Amino acid sequence: MLDTDPWDSLDIFGEFETNSAEKTLELGARLGASLTPGAAVLLFGQLGAGKTVFTKGLASAFGISIEDVRSPSFTLMNVYDGESRVIHLDLYRVESLEQAEQAGLLDVFDVGAIVVVEWPERIADVCGTMPHIEVVIDVLGPGSRVIRIEHGKKGTRN
Repeated sequence: MLDTDPWDSLDIFGEFETNSAEKTLELGARLGASLTPGAAVLLFGQLGAGKTVFTKGLASAFGISIEDVRSPSFTLMNVYDGESRVIHLDLYRVESLEQAEQAGLLDVFDVGAIVVVEWPERIADVCGTMPHIEVVIDVLGPGSRVIRIEHGKKGTRN
């Protein structure tokens, strides 16, 4: 894993308010257009906050149809092949780092794909030590979100 932040020069960092799923998709696509293979994007937000909608936008930047991107809540991982491979993890049902390791979910960080992780706090010991981008989605009301895109920090988020 790298110790430097490969995204120092990006202009996508900041706080954004979206008032529709379409605007959340657009913001995801904007971030996706800035990424290169090997990037890790950690998504934080309550159930229904729009993490998968954001991922649809991100994947669309690689030529992946938004209709093909689905929440991997029950499968834990979906792989989408486009101009770059996008691996989408949903760890909501994963109870421990050991369970994620046994399922082979941690191996995806070393394959040169764009890795998007919902509920990354489940594997905080791994995520907190690698360069990553954090996307924090807060629900303001129906359709309205505040989305913060930040440089990853070592450690965990509460």
